[in-house]
Amino acid sequence: LSPDLLEFLYELKQDNNRTFMRLHEKRWHTQRDEFRDFVKMLSEQLHEMDPTIMIEDPRHAMYRQHRDLRFTNDLRPYKTYVSAAFSRGGKKSPFAGYYIGVGPEGDTHVAGGIWQPAAPRLARIREGIIANGDLMREALGLAAIKETFGKDGISVLEDEDKLKVAPKNIPKDHPEIELLRYKSFVISKSFTDEEVVSAGFVDLVLDVFEALVPFITILNSWTG
Repeated sequence: LSPDLLEFLYELKQDNNRTFMRLHEKRWHTQRDEFRDFVKMLSEQLHEMDPTIMIEDPRHAMYRQHRDLRFTNDLRPYKTYVSAAFSRGGKKSPFAGYYIGVGPEGDTHVAGGIWQPAAPRLARIREGIIANGDLMREALGLAAIKETFGKDGISVLEDEDKLKVAPKNIPKDHPEIELLRYKSFVISKSFTDEEVVSAGFVDLVLDVFEALVPFITILNSWTG
């Protein structure tokens, strides 16, 4: 990706208002289109790794730049990163999938999994863990996970919303209690600005996605 994209997003971060965006509209469209082309290339190559992934118009895979201001006191109108997601049902589907968000000052993340699924879907994941938790542990223990994320096992999962106690109706001494306490099942890797603008960035992203394919496959096999 071009350094111009990160530079634009950095300036937007410093001056996040509609006047800035209006004055730099042509510049924004150029950077948006570059990221759109990048997303198209990613989705096509990701589909080769995980054929269940829908190849959709990159405009539909990308998230809108406007922030949702309905339930916040933070009235800054724009996100200061660009992002996209890929899954078997497209970006808006409830399935586990893959994500990329690109922002300045190290705010670039490539991830996969399912974030805060609805109660019925979370219940099915927990049923899968109870019946076949070893499948999840095997996917989290693969050499590719350790090589890509620097650690493996349950510790590689994001745990910001993990329950402090056992879920309702599950014994606190259940053998899979650690996995069962998760409300999201997400694995993420951050990248520096230097990595983002390097010639090999697309390969770094695809390495993350490839390492996550077994993890995503298991989640989707449990949720339908």
